[in-house]
Amino acid sequence: MAANPHVAGTWFRLGLARLNSSDAEGAVIALEEALELGADQPRRVMIAIARAHAAAGDNSAALRALEQGIALGHRERRALWDDAGFASLRADDRLRTRFERLAGVGGAATMPREAGWRRDLDFLAEEVERMRFNAFRKTSAEDFRRELNRLAAAVPRRSDEAIIVSVMRLMGGLGDAHTNVIPEGIPGWTKTLPVHFQLFADGLYITAADSASAHAVGAEVVEVAGRPIATVMAMLDSVTSDDNARTVIRNGPRYLRFPQVLHGLGLLPNGDRMSVTLRDARGARRQVILDAAPNDPEFNRIAGHPRWVQAINATPGTLPIGFRDRLRPYWFEYMPESGMMYLQFNSVVDMQGETLAAFTNRLFAAVDSTAAQGLIIDMRWNNGGNSRLLPPLIQSVVERPRLNQRGRLFAITGPYTFSAGMNAATMLDRHTQVILVGEPTVSSPNFVGESNILILPFSRIPVSISDYFWQTSWPMDNRTWLAPELYAPLTFRAYRAKRDPAMEAIQSLLVSERKGSSR
Repeated sequence: MAANPHVAGTWFRLGLARLNSSDAEGAVIALEEALELGADQPRRVMIAIARAHAAAGDNSAALRALEQGIALGHRERRALWDDAGFASLRADDRLRTRFERLAGVGGAATMPREAGWRRDLDFLAEEVERMRFNAFRKTSAEDFRRELNRLAAAVPRRSDEAIIVSVMRLMGGLGDAHTNVIPEGIPGWTKTLPVHFQLFADGLYITAADSASAHAVGAEVVEVAGRPIATVMAMLDSVTSDDNARTVIRNGPRYLRFPQVLHGLGLLPNGDRMSVTLRDARGARRQVILDAAPNDPEFNRIAGHPRWVQAINATPGTLPIGFRDRLRPYWFEYMPESGMMYLQFNSVVDMQGETLAAFTNRLFAAVDSTAAQGLIIDMRWNNGGNSRLLPPLIQSVVERPRLNQRGRLFAITGPYTFSAGMNAATMLDRHTQVILVGEPTVSSPNFVGESNILILPFSRIPVSISDYFWQTSWPMDNRTWLAPELYAPLTFRAYRAKRDPAMEAIQSLLVSERKGSSR
C-alpha cells in the first residue's frame, strides 16, 4: 500500500482482510478509503463498513453505515436482520427497533388481508424508489404513488389475482423488462396450462402440449375466452414489463399459460381453465377447454418440455440445427458442406463441468483446427445470464481476422435475445464485422435491466427491481433494438415444415458470394 496507495480495489481487499482477521478498527479505515476511491459498488462497501463498526463494538456507527448502505440501494435488505455480523444490533435495546424498521422485518405475514396487502404495496414503493435505476424516467413518482394508493384503497373489493395483476401493471409501467412480477414464483399459483404457446410472425400457435392437451398441438389460437387473440395479447402487454414493442413476443405467451392472470384481468371466471378457439391447417375452427395442471419443473418457456407432443415432429425429416437443442447453454458443430462453424449460444452461464471460458477455448481450437471459413453464432434463444462471462468469447472473435470480416461472421437474433444475451449481441455489433440475421431483439443496445429479486412480506410474491444500466453500446446509441441486416422472421409454417429461415438466409448469402468470387 505504501508503494501505491491509489488502487481502490486494493483498499477494499485490505479492509475485508482486516475485518476477517479481527482488526475491526483497521478495517474501517481501509474500507472508508476504498469508498472514497470508488471501489466495487458503494452499497457493498458501506455494508462492509457497517460490519466493521459492529465488530468494533460501535453499534450506533454500524447502524448509521447500514442506513447509508440501504439508501445506496443495498439489495438484501431483509437478510441483514439475520446476518451474524449484526447480532449486536439485534441485541441492542436502544437500536433494535430502528434496525428492525431498516431491515424491513416485522409481522406482515400474520397481518389481516387488507393490512397485509397495504404493507406489501408500501414496501414495494419504498424498494422501487430506493433501488431502481432512474426509477421514474418513464412514469413520474407522483403517478406511480397515485396508482399505488388507488390500488391500496381497492384491496377490500378485489380478488388476490386482480391485485397481483394490478401490481404487474404498475411494475410494467416503470418501463423495463427486468422490473416485473415473476408469475412462476407466486404462492398458490401451482397450476398452469400444460401447453407451449409461441408467437410467430404469422400468429400465435400451440407448438407442444402434454398428452391430455395433445389434440391442440399445431393449431393457431385465434380467440381466448371469446376475445380475439390480438385483443388478449394487448391486454397481456399492458401487464407485462417491456423494453420495447417486441417484448410481448417473449412475454405474452409466457403469461398466457397462467389462467390466473386472465382471471385477474376479468377475462375468465376462475384461474383453473381457459377456453380457446383454435384454427387448424385447413382453416376449420373449434373451441376447446384447456385445464390447468400442476406446474412441471421440466417445462422451459423457450424450449418447451422434453416429453411433450411437439408440432415440429409431425413433419418427417431431421430437425434443422437451430432447433435441435435449446436447453444446453452452449454447444457447437462444424458444418462441412458450408465450411462454417455453428455455435448455439443459449445462456451466458458457466455449465457444471465446463465454464464458458473453457468452452470458448475448446470452440476456437476446433475453429482453428478445421480451418472453418466462418462462424455462425445463434443467439436467438439466449435469455441471458451473467454478462461478466462474455469477454473471452468476444475477444476470441475479435482476434481472428480470418473470421472477423463481412460474410464470414454471422449472429442470429430474435425475440428471446435478452439481458446478457442482448449484451452479447451488442458487443458483437459494436466490436466486430458481424452480420445480424433473423429478427429484431426485444431490448435496446443500451438498457436498464438486472434481475434483482425480492419477496413482498405479506403475499410472498417475488418481484424484480432493475438496479443496473447497461451501456454496452456508444452513449449516443438510441436504437430501439438491434435490427438484422438479413431479416428472416420465423413463421409457424416454416417451423412446422422443419425449415429455418435464418439459416437459409445465411446459406443463400454464402452461395451468392461464392458464385461471385468464382467469376
